[in-house]
Amino acid sequence: LSRELIEILAISRNQKLPQPGEESQILELLIQRDGEFQELMKLAVDQGKIHHEMQLLEKVVEKRDNDIQQLQKQLKEAEHILATAVYQAKEKLKSIEKARKG
Repeated sequence: LSRELIEILAISRNQKLPQPGEESQILELLIQRDGEFQELMKLAVDQGKIHHEMQLLEKVVEKRDNDIQQLQKQLKEAEHILATAVYQAKEKLKSIEKARKG
C-alpha cells in the first residue's frame, strides 16, 4: 500500500493530473492497516506477558514437584524404618513369650 501510494503521488505530480478519490482511498487503507497493526502489536504484547507468567508458574510447579518427590522419599524411608521397628518388636515379643513358657 505504501508503495502504491508513493507511485500514485509520483505519477500525479509528474502528470499533474490528480486521480480523484484514489489517493484518499489508499490513505484510508493505510490508516485501516495501521489500526490493525496496532491491535496485533497489543495482542503480541499481551501474549508475551501471558507467556512470561506461564514460565513463572511452570517454575513454581517444578519446585512443588521436587518438594513432593522429596517428601515421598522421606515417607518411604520412614515407612521402612517403622516396618523394621515393628518386625523387631514382634521378634522381641516372641522371645519374651518363649522365655515365659520356658
